[in-house]
Formats: sequence, C-alpha cells, structure tokens
Amino acid sequence: MKIYFSAEDFKENIWKSVLLFLALIVALVCLFYVFGHNPHKTLQEDIFASAGKIHSYYREKPGYWQLSTQTAREDKLIMKSLLKYKEYDIQVGQGLEGGNSLPSDLSFNIVLKHLNKSACINLSELPIEKNAQLILQKITIINEVNTTEFAWGGENRLPIAKYATRDICQPAENTLVWTFN
Repeated sequence: MKIYFSAEDFKENIWKSVLLFLALIVALVCLFYVFGHNPHKTLQEDIFASAGKIHSYYREKPGYWQLSTQTAREDKLIMKSLLKYKEYDIQVGQGLEGGNSLPSDLSFNIVLKHLNKSACINLSELPIEKNAQLILQKITIINEVNTTEFAWGGENRLPIAKYATRDICQPAENTLVWTFN
C-alpha cells in the first residue's frame, strides 16, 4: 500500500480543516451564549445599579424624602437599561406602588411585578455582589399564595440559597420587592 500526497490535496484538506475548526468555534460560542447567558443577571445588575444611584443621591439628605417612581425617573436615578423591561411593572419608593417617601423613611423599595415563576426564581436566587450587600436590607416575594421575606440573619436568610424559592414562586403574578437602606 502506497500513500501519495499532492500539494492540491494538502491545500484542500487544510481549508476543510480550517472551515471545520471555525464552524466548531462558532457552535461553541452559540452554545455558551444560549446556556451560559442569563438575562435575569443583567436585570438584577440594573436594579442594584439604580439602587446605588438612589443611595448616593440621597446620602446627604434626611432619609429618602419624596422618593417615588416619578421623582426617580425625573431625577434620572433609574438606569435607562432598566426601563427597557416593559413586561414588568417597575416601581421605586415606598410600598408596592412606589409612593412618596416621608422624611423619616430610612429605606426604599424597588419592586418588580408580574413575574413568572422562572423570573421569580432566577432573580431572587442570583448571587449578590459584596458592594450590593451593603445597601440591601431584604428581598420579599409576594404572590396570591404567600408573602415570604428574606433578610440578613432572619428566618429566611439572605443570600437566598439555590432552590429555596422553587416552592414559594408561583406560575404567574409574582412580585419581588428589594428593600434598600
């Protein structure tokens, strides 16, 4: 048995190998994006970035007086990227409706309404960065079945453990409340 190599066969095989390698790289990048990308992580980052802006803005003021969804938008305290999530009703201020804060209020809420079960679980169980932990007071999950509060050192502890909200979040109409101080 004799093996012959020609320059043309070699060039053709090299190009086929390069194209196969490039196709493999593109497939791996696509798989990483599909399985490794979590859109809820970006939403959580936007929530904490907005909370950081609000916290900095009110640092020299007595409490969060007059903070509401309307004033937060007017003062550009809500990240523009957070406003693109039109499927969620996002409120900032006091209570679930983002009402005006009083001079004595030492905390504020960022509320996301109308979350499905997947969004509720993913957003509540995402790891919390160290600098965000300094201003986060608690996370509350509200739906028609229950209201569950997670706090530092509370009965339900922050950060929320993986799979801890699987039975708490309902198929639809969950509300997540982040309380910051």
